[in-house]
Amino acid sequence: MRSGIEQLEIAPGLKDSLVRVGLTVESIVLEGPDAVSVALGIEPYVGKIIYDAAKKISAQSSLVAT
Repeated sequence: MRSGIEQLEIAPGLKDSLVRVGLTVESIVLEGPDAVSVALGIEPYVGKIIYDAAKKISAQSSLVAT
């Protein structure tokens, strides 16, 4: 499922970019918004939006697993 990226509530182009650079939901949460913005070459506030979306999916996944 493309490392959970498809589940993120962000623009499809951003999802494609995340997949292209090899990021997963887990790596986004672990590395943080600054690392995301650097990896994609985007503004820090967009990295924060992506990070927040990944945290949301991560939290939902952990609730389902328990």
